Amino acid sequence: MRTDEPVLAHAPAPSDDRLLVPTRDTTLAPIVEGLTDAQRDAVTHCEGPLLIVAGAGTGKTTVVTRRIAWLVASRRARPEEILALTFTDKAAREMEERVDTLLPYGYTSLDISTFHAFGYRLLRENALEGGLDPNLAVLSKAQQIIFLKRHLFEMPLDIYRPLGNPTAYLEALTTLIARAKDEDCTPADYRRFADEIAAQARAVPDDVETADEARRQGELAATYEAYERLMAENGCVDFGDQVYRVLALFRSRPSVLAACRKRYRYILVDEFQDTNHAQFEVVRLLAEGHRNITVVGDDDQAIYRFRGAAISNILQFGDVYPDARNVVLTRNFRSPQAILDASYRLVVHNNPDRLEVRTGIDKRLVGRADDDAAPVFRMFDAVSTEADEVARIIAERHAAGASFAEHALLVRGNRDADPYLRAMNMRGIPFRFSGSHGLYTRPEIRLLIAFMRVVADPRDSVSLYAMAASEIYALDAVDLASLCGVSRRRNASLFDVLRVVEQAPTEVESAGRGAGYTPTADDIGLFQGLAPDSRATVTRLLADVRQYIEQATWKPPGQVLYAFLRGSGLLERLSRCETPEDDLRIRNIARFFDVVKGYEMVDERGRLPELVAHLDLLMEAGDNPAVAEADPDLDAVSVLTVHKSKGLEFGHVFVVGAIEGRFPSRSRADRLPLPAEMLRQVLPSGDAHVQEERRLFYVAMTRAQRRLYIFGSHDTGAKRAARPSRFIFEALDTEGGSIAAHRTSAAEAIERHAPGVEIPVSALAPLPDEQFLTLSHKQLDDYMTCPLKFKFVHVLRVPLMSNHAVVYGRALHEAISFYNGERKKGEMPSLERVLSVFGGAWVNEGFLSLEHEEQRFAQGQRVLTAWVERQAGGRAPAIVEEEFTFVLGRTRVVGRYDRVDVWDGDKAAIIDYKSTDVRTQEDADKRARDNFQLAVYALAWRQATGRLPQYTELQFLESGICGKARKSERDVEEARAVIEDAARGIRARCYTPRPEVRACAVCAFSEICPSAAR
Repeated sequence: MRTDEPVLAHAPAPSDDRLLVPTRDTTLAPIVEGLTDAQRDAVTHCEGPLLIVAGAGTGKTTVVTRRIAWLVASRRARPEEILALTFTDKAAREMEERVDTLLPYGYTSLDISTFHAFGYRLLRENALEGGLDPNLAVLSKAQQIIFLKRHLFEMPLDIYRPLGNPTAYLEALTTLIARAKDEDCTPADYRRFADEIAAQARAVPDDVETADEARRQGELAATYEAYERLMAENGCVDFGDQVYRVLALFRSRPSVLAACRKRYRYILVDEFQDTNHAQFEVVRLLAEGHRNITVVGDDDQAIYRFRGAAISNILQFGDVYPDARNVVLTRNFRSPQAILDASYRLVVHNNPDRLEVRTGIDKRLVGRADDDAAPVFRMFDAVSTEADEVARIIAERHAAGASFAEHALLVRGNRDADPYLRAMNMRGIPFRFSGSHGLYTRPEIRLLIAFMRVVADPRDSVSLYAMAASEIYALDAVDLASLCGVSRRRNASLFDVLRVVEQAPTEVESAGRGAGYTPTADDIGLFQGLAPDSRATVTRLLADVRQYIEQATWKPPGQVLYAFLRGSGLLERLSRCETPEDDLRIRNIARFFDVVKGYEMVDERGRLPELVAHLDLLMEAGDNPAVAEADPDLDAVSVLTVHKSKGLEFGHVFVVGAIEGRFPSRSRADRLPLPAEMLRQVLPSGDAHVQEERRLFYVAMTRAQRRLYIFGSHDTGAKRAARPSRFIFEALDTEGGSIAAHRTSAAEAIERHAPGVEIPVSALAPLPDEQFLTLSHKQLDDYMTCPLKFKFVHVLRVPLMSNHAVVYGRALHEAISFYNGERKKGEMPSLERVLSVFGGAWVNEGFLSLEHEEQRFAQGQRVLTAWVERQAGGRAPAIVEEEFTFVLGRTRVVGRYDRVDVWDGDKAAIIDYKSTDVRTQEDADKRARDNFQLAVYALAWRQATGRLPQYTELQFLESGICGKARKSERDVEEARAVIEDAARGIRARCYTPRPEVRACAVCAFSEICPSAAR
């Protein structure tokens, strides 16, 4: 195997005297070891534009991460000069982990993130230049629809606001605006286009069609303008703004663009085929000058056109960069040659709209020569038969020794999965369904929504019934049914009926007094016949409802919901974690709290009735977040859409539902498509929809490592029998597949409607030793304090009541971070600006009263005023709010420095801020000496620089006292041992509690923890 060690000797020296990261032990041989010639060429490319065409299974992520490591290790770039952009948080994390294993030292500022995370950070950092609120809120699509609905009659709408159904076009309008931003189309651009159509209509007065189009486009252009104005007035941005507004910022503020260009000397873009026009423009502007841009992608795996992705970006990269170097990766490390040949036969039907044809490169993949690995295609009489055969094969292979996790079912859409889930359920096969929705339909979430609806409207009988029947109240089923019958017959709410029961009536007159309806003698007789336990349950239920209605008048919705969870005992019961199902339920509740918190961010003063209305709007807009997914390490069959399978691989893959009309699916154009004249991307010469569906089928086929099954069925419940997908004939070069002889009997058809076998949620398996584990100092500290606390906080994410101390500390931190950031840039921010940031970061959560909040806010202002005065004339920080990471074996430790001062070239002080009140220097110094967080910081600094910091410091803001400690080699080695010990316990899923009176007394979970020391 060749090595590129000589390259180090030829690496150009930095053009200035910047201090590069130390290169001790950074030989280049390990970075390029084991690479193919093509991979090595891509990794060691020096300067200028580079296009890496990475086919399925060719080690794309390996090449990207090793190129990043090579740029740093060869001293061509400092870590902070590299920007790597991808599309998902998961992909970004994987890239970070792999780079960490390649570089033998930590680093503070290697920027690997998604496009939108990068854009959001830039917008926040340059909020003043961009005319934005530094605490800007990003609206989801569902929230956009709600925003439009609230401002519906402020919009210049007529055609698209029909009075019979004014909200009919809201979703279509949000999609249109999103498409416009993807294409870098401003409201002014849209206005010019609309004016051109209007001019054409005026030129030909008799052209009714053009006149109608002019009216429609004029209304849409005006709506786009009004939407942007209203968003700005309300301090909001949408998802697309995180790229679109960055582009506008670069164009309107050349100084911001120049600073970014100076910082990022090497830019890498993963999954380049999935970028939209605006994203490519951002990258192109950043790379102007040095032109060190590397893009990695595969046009045959471009499957996100429905999200605005422009395949023309990768097809025309060579037109933008004529001198770009092309490196094609064709060695497939995943699949047998028979599967690769079939997938290639399929995808060439997209010619001539492929990179292979455009550039003359050869993209045919070379894999393993397994003789028995040809794809298997079968057609069945019915979907149920098809699903049964899938389950049978999986069960058979599992009996032969294969794990369930080696198998995957790929469906075209989430709703196609049900028959296959049912078939596996009947055979007792565990599965993991990675659906993209369903949180609101989970039983534990339905209960919480029912509770909120009852508090907002006690006469919501359906929701009150759900509460009464729930595990919390468990009202006798027969008695509850009888009470509902009275409610229905008397046309009275269930709440009014329960109020009569609560009064223990003996006479009709006394029972009806103030109850909301007058019961009959029959009703009274029924009420008197209720079991004593039922009557007690009714009394408890109504008392709780009244209590929470009162709380809802002044408490934020999240606090009311949390109080119900605590008061009902549900949170305590689930926190005992007696079964894996309890774990899943509490993780879903944590996700629901994220929805509630999202509402509170948008409307800080909103109360629970407004939240209920907000949820109704979200559901009406089609919002239904994903449920908490099962642990990926469970031995279970993966059931997921083809889109979600991108980047994954499985031993045995079933592509099901391969019929015309489903795969390829039928084309569904946007209700309000962006006019072709507004598109910046170049459209393909063929049918764009069929081409994308073909690429999606190609992605599905190339997920298979050993065997590929492609199944379809004639009877899907439609009037006409389905035909096999055209893609089968294109890929397999066949005229049809064998039809299974077995046909569903009438008895089997009825049996399919029987309840499925309940598959218990499996316990979490220990993490494999070879799997990376990423931990922060906060996670490590929590685990050392109590492993069960770690599980509550970081595994289950048990919801917590907002705490005023956290609000106070966070606001102080934001203000100090702003001040230090300005000082680092050479500016001296005024006290007024610092206090303004403090006020902007303040939220009304967790305070005991309004008076408490006002006094705490005033205290924070005094603390900041004194702190700013103490900073006058002091040293400017070298590092502010920068992340660090280092690797110990297979454990990756991450964190963030509040502040680092550097002087005399190599001396450093690591400073952290605490809002806790410390009154003596002795106490402050002791806390600094004993502080595990500072020891981790010192270890990180040594890993990155080879030196320990001169000292570490805790600044206690309340008193102004600073505690200092010099961390020794012994201190950091003890910290290393603690990290390794905690990592072993976390890998083993060991969450044995460590109750201790003082620790439990201050633990937020002490009241619900079954092991708390009292």
